[in-house]
Amino acid sequence: MRQRAADIVIAGAGPAGATMARLLALRGRRVLLVDPGTRQTGRLEVVAPSACRVVEAAGLAHLLHDASMARPCLGIRRRWGTAEIEIDDFLRRPGGRGFVIDRAPFDSALRVLAMDAGATCVTGRVVAAQRNSGEMIVEIESGAQSVSIGTGLIVDATGRPSAVARRLGAQRLVSERRIAGHRFIGTTLASVRDPGWLDVESSRDGGHGGWWYEVSGPDGRRERWDVYRAERNTPDRARACADASSALLSRAAGEGWIAIGDAAASFDPITSQGLANALSTALVAAGAILSPASLDENARRIYSDAVAATFQHSEAGRARVYAALAN
Repeated sequence: MRQRAADIVIAGAGPAGATMARLLALRGRRVLLVDPGTRQTGRLEVVAPSACRVVEAAGLAHLLHDASMARPCLGIRRRWGTAEIEIDDFLRRPGGRGFVIDRAPFDSALRVLAMDAGATCVTGRVVAAQRNSGEMIVEIESGAQSVSIGTGLIVDATGRPSAVARRLGAQRLVSERRIAGHRFIGTTLASVRDPGWLDVESSRDGGHGGWWYEVSGPDGRRERWDVYRAERNTPDRARACADASSALLSRAAGEGWIAIGDAAASFDPITSQGLANALSTALVAAGAILSPASLDENARRIYSDAVAATFQHSEAGRARVYAALAN
């Protein structure tokens, strides 16, 4: 079946996709948000002071003050193989505050806001996309049903797989492959109303150049992530781990499509760029789409260059952190 149902189709309903859907719907665009609905992101994520400004720019600051999904974070306590702990106090950074976000309710709230703004949300997966006669033909699969939709633009918000962009010719360039394993380690004894810390420490873990972090969420749940380099002799447990590689698309936009969030560039967790990148790319891409140029060739080039520059800046910072970790 073929129908013209939307001005813009967004593949993926995580923070990047849902935020962009809301921004575009608020400006009168017919937006179809395709949510795979396969799993809920049940992890905690730290929003540093610099990222808080991005959250505010996206009109989402009220979510940071919802005690069911956000807990104040005082900063980062690091230990790089010595007894001495380094303190990165968020009060000394511009903005002076950070938060620990529970991604499950946070992501759910973003999807609700997108639908409240007028976006249409469907459960399914984008399984094909191609340009034909000046429009993008997108095939969406939901269960045993499949529908073909003509749209002016498709947005890749599929996360690290970059599923749409890769189908359209872009390449995912991995800087260094890392994997991360998650475990629940109990409930904090402190009041969940009290601010917490992000604790980070290096780990020798069989020589795999790893580190771990622990953090407590708004419900008192404390979790730990172990992050280490993936090599040929990486332990078998890696099969159950999540991809934590830093990677960049060869180009973040093309004729009829644009990638945002982790689909455009994904980061090693040590850089704390995940949520900030999701929201900032959604903001910039939405602005480019809504501009008079409407994502023309020059706008696509500028956007791709900006994504690449952000990635290279983050990689330089990551290299410095790992150099300190090795000492």
